[in-house]
Amino acid sequence: MKILYCIPSLSNAGGMERVITEKVNYLIQLPGYEITIVTTDQNGRPIYFSLDEKIQLIHLDIDFDGHFSENLLKKYFLHQKKLKIYKQKLISILKQLQVDICISFCGKEIEFLANLNVKCKKIAEIHFAMNVRKQFITSRHKGYLWSLLGEIRTQQLKKATKGLDKLIVLTKADQKQWEFSHKNVIQIPNPNPLENQEFSTLLNKRIISVGKLDPQKGFDMLIEAWALVVDKHSDWVLDIFGEGEWELMLQNRINELNISDQIKLRGKTSDVVSYYLGSSVYVMSSRYEGLPMVLIEAMSCGLPIVSFDCEYGPREVITDGKNGFLVVPNNYIELAEKICILIENEKLRLQMGRQSLEDVEKYAKEPIMQKWIILFDELMKAF
Repeated sequence: MKILYCIPSLSNAGGMERVITEKVNYLIQLPGYEITIVTTDQNGRPIYFSLDEKIQLIHLDIDFDGHFSENLLKKYFLHQKKLKIYKQKLISILKQLQVDICISFCGKEIEFLANLNVKCKKIAEIHFAMNVRKQFITSRHKGYLWSLLGEIRTQQLKKATKGLDKLIVLTKADQKQWEFSHKNVIQIPNPNPLENQEFSTLLNKRIISVGKLDPQKGFDMLIEAWALVVDKHSDWVLDIFGEGEWELMLQNRINELNISDQIKLRGKTSDVVSYYLGSSVYVMSSRYEGLPMVLIEAMSCGLPIVSFDCEYGPREVITDGKNGFLVVPNNYIELAEKICILIENEKLRLQMGRQSLEDVEKYAKEPIMQKWIILFDELMKAF
């Protein structure tokens, strides 16, 4: 079975990059599987997560990111030009390799994948809510026209995915929403990439958060919340791991609040597990999400979670009051209050940590990968 994955790049330490790596490294060990990954925006950067050497990599370096900062009109024409090049190259690759199943991670190929005149099954994994495009735009721009553009982009995504053989979503809430307009939707969650033998004692006075330093992850709100926490618990520290466009802005705000001793922007790390194990609470302040891998990873290290109840993933993972707390989206005051509850109540913290370890079992890799194998077999039978 020849499977080709499409993803913008493999250079980031993000959830999608981790997921695709875990999946292909698993599948390539099975008899009869040939795996190829096509990227559009690797652009010479190193691959972050280790891939099995038997996996074929094709970096097209089309550089869709290169025109991101242009004005709207120029951006549109450059995008269309590059999209045409990408389409031609992908068709050529699919035919040359005689691919059986092409899987999109909803990069630029999602615009044309369903209509490609090639003999292969076409499916997509969407790692965010249906309105992710609107969420992306309105997290960076305010105003009615930007909101309207977001709605248009959402409708384009819905239209582009209707003709696929399958559309894979991560949560039950996503599945329910997509099924109003689509008949090709199934839900398969992300597998837990960690197989821990160690767990946090939850006794260290450290809290952790991981993610790209950009509007989506909401670290601006987490910093405001942490300033409130510090007023009560100045002996606790918050470590944020990640890089991104907001790094300077976030550091400036930390300095303005005079809390640079209690909160650190740590950059990237290749050993995030050791930091989970040395922390006592995981906090997520995202404006929007899919099924966040960081929550699953943190839970597998025995951490209780405090998270905004954004669309849609956190509610799928967190049972409010059991293995953590769900907070009204963007309410950083309530976020601070819930963090303080876990800081002040060691017994509750330990109880929620134990519950995290129990609940994360439903994301075990083997049964989830079996769902993918069954899906692939069913698609091949339909040829």
